[in-house]
Amino acid sequence: MSPADAAKLLGVDVGAGIQEIQHAYARQARLNHPDLLVDASDEERRSAGLRFAELHDARDALLAQKPVLPVEVLYEDRPSRRPAGPMRGPWSTVLVFLVLAMVVVFVVTMQDGFRMDMVENLRGTTIETPSP
Repeated sequence: MSPADAAKLLGVDVGAGIQEIQHAYARQARLNHPDLLVDASDEERRSAGLRFAELHDARDALLAQKPVLPVEVLYEDRPSRRPAGPMRGPWSTVLVFLVLAMVVVFVVTMQDGFRMDMVENLRGTTIETPSP
């Protein structure tokens, strides 16, 4: 399939960008995909399947002309999604887990100490407080 025929089938210019080609393909695929034609007859589904295959070939023909660029080059103007700083990888997860475990141990220890003080007060024993 020639690039001119492919562009005409998708409804884009021959020199269209990658995103424009992908959007046009997705738009046409939503209209012509045979799985989306629930109430159609078998013949209509078969013709929709052939049309969908043509759309797929047209998209491939147009994208074959475009240079393949790494994702970093395509989106270099966007901010990185990687977390900045030293807290990356599995060790950061282990560190966060250890900190949370220490907080839980501290809270349980404090609750146990308060509970022991309350029990001593209920028994009538005196609690010695340090003098300032």
